[in-house]
Amino acid sequence: MFLLGVTIVEVMKYIGYFLGAIVCLMIMIMVHELGHYTAGKILKFKINEFAIGFGPKIFSRTNKQTGEVFSVRALPLGGFCQFAGEDLEAVQEGDFNSKKPWQRIIVLVSGVLFNYIFAIIFLSIFFMGYGEVNRVVGKVYDFKADGETAIVQQFQPDDIILKIDGKNAYALLNDNFAALLKGKDEMVVTINRNGEIIDLNVKKGLVEKIVVDENGNEVDASYKGLGIELSGEKIHLVKLPFFQAIGHSFVFGKDVIAVSLRAIGSIFTGGAKIGDTLGGTFTAISMLATLTSGGFFAIVYGLGIFSISLAFMNILPLPALDGAKVVFCLIEWIAGKPVNRKVEGVIHAVGLLLLLALTITLDLVHFLG
Repeated sequence: MFLLGVTIVEVMKYIGYFLGAIVCLMIMIMVHELGHYTAGKILKFKINEFAIGFGPKIFSRTNKQTGEVFSVRALPLGGFCQFAGEDLEAVQEGDFNSKKPWQRIIVLVSGVLFNYIFAIIFLSIFFMGYGEVNRVVGKVYDFKADGETAIVQQFQPDDIILKIDGKNAYALLNDNFAALLKGKDEMVVTINRNGEIIDLNVKKGLVEKIVVDENGNEVDASYKGLGIELSGEKIHLVKLPFFQAIGHSFVFGKDVIAVSLRAIGSIFTGGAKIGDTLGGTFTAISMLATLTSGGFFAIVYGLGIFSISLAFMNILPLPALDGAKVVFCLIEWIAGKPVNRKVEGVIHAVGLLLLLALTITLDLVHFLG
């Protein structure tokens, strides 16, 4: 049976990818909240509820010994670990604000820490089982003579690009390669050529390129660059041993954060549109759905990347996020007294509403723009 040119089987497949994406998102959120929960239990915080999802409860169970409620809620787009008296002055021992500022900071950053550890585990699995991915040179173009001397083309087809000026040129980070070239006329490019690691001292030049326009006419499309075209078909995979994969995951995670910072910075400098750089919840689900269609290692990679992104976003000092709450604890620790709890509560409440509005706007911009 066909429905608007799409088979029922294909529709069910896409639904499966979408549901898989939601499961992946919920796993990352559960890990984050589990970080808060674990640190809270160790430091003897009173926990009222650990919830998966938002909205009305569809399942609930109460621990008779501790009084903690574990619940599953109707909207699978988040979750929370609710501490007793979190936005109030301490009433009894175990309330969130009865604890010392440094203890609260540990609890607050533990969600980010768990996400990061989770990311390192999954990225390590990815690098061991699938491998590091590097781009391969496809075509090589000659340079036009510039004055009396012409730049000598040093690249060869099938060269594997490893680093640019000592920084990893990951194929998996889409904008990483272009970002490493931006604003540079000369650079050192580390390549793998037939198993030999070589550092090439290269410079950009005027590249000869002729294209055929829609009318069949040859047009001079010369440009300034390295004179290479990366292969659209070939990639280079290297499976890493256990300890090397773990170490590489830390480096890769650092570079993911660096790419995120560059992307956010490009919005303020006018280098990118906000809809092309940031997204809301449904944008994340859409991207995860694409990854779930790529099989096991694509899912593992997606979980690693999005876990780092979730950790990075939550540690930002924005109202309602963990980073802002850490800032309030630091102020209390340094000043010796807290900011008025009601004022802090209002700031976080307003911040949450603004963040929700922002995510909805970003989703609309992403899908409609």
